[in-house]
Amino acid sequence: MAHAIRSALDQTHRDLELLVLDNSSTDATADVVRGFVDARLRYIRHPPATIAGARNLGIREATGDYVAYLDDDDEWLPDKTERQLSLLVGGSSRLGLVYGGFVRVDTNGAEFETHAPALRGRVLEALLWQRDAFTGSASNPMMPTRVMRSLGGYNDAITTSEDWELYLRLAERYDVDYVPETVVRIRAHRGSRLGDRIREAGHVEEMVLERYKATMPPRLLSFYLQKIGGKLCRTGSIVEGRERIRDAIRVNRFNGVAYLQFVASYLGHRRYQQIHAYYKRLF
Repeated sequence: MAHAIRSALDQTHRDLELLVLDNSSTDATADVVRGFVDARLRYIRHPPATIAGARNLGIREATGDYVAYLDDDDEWLPDKTERQLSLLVGGSSRLGLVYGGFVRVDTNGAEFETHAPALRGRVLEALLWQRDAFTGSASNPMMPTRVMRSLGGYNDAITTSEDWELYLRLAERYDVDYVPETVVRIRAHRGSRLGDRIREAGHVEEMVLERYKATMPPRLLSFYLQKIGGKLCRTGSIVEGRERIRDAIRVNRFNGVAYLQFVASYLGHRRYQQIHAYYKRLF
């Protein structure tokens, strides 16, 4: 956490406020914060909340015109906020988010992946396809505070994919832009990932499907039906999952993955899980 705080306070753009949101932690968070003497830093201890709930608290407490998040184990590069503000300040009122490149580092700080930004403008369909890592983390983008508030902030009814769901709603109404430089170092852990929270991830995909299915082209609609069906099969709801996969094939008869899933669904959910794990390792 100390590295994250220092990286924010050491930004070349000095005019900022740093809100440290303590989610009723039992570690030494308060002690770490007390180690910094800086009038720009404000410590807020709050009752236990979801990630989305804590981030919404940050939006409510923010006094600046722009908001950016920083997870406690990530690190902003020194000119991150300056570069992003250069696009946002005085830019179009339709510009709702600016991000940049990122690098992933392991628990020892060694870099193992670099991602250059590629999506700009109207990016809703690209985000729905999920083929680009986009921001990589909530620690990357900067957004006008008015935009975040106009969207109603994060959806605190979900417990995973909350950033992606927010960006989808943002992309419905606003443009996206990027600075080409790397702006953040994202630390990767061996802990719980999206794949470990299958039911929650499937719930979010159901929400997204319901919201956007009327405008989805057939291949994209089939993609979502296939993904949701696969998650249902992996969690034991084989009959329901198979029906979703069948719908995916009906929508797009060239969806080869859906055919494989359909056949695998007759082998039972444990065998289906094994096949899925093998497929993920292979590709």
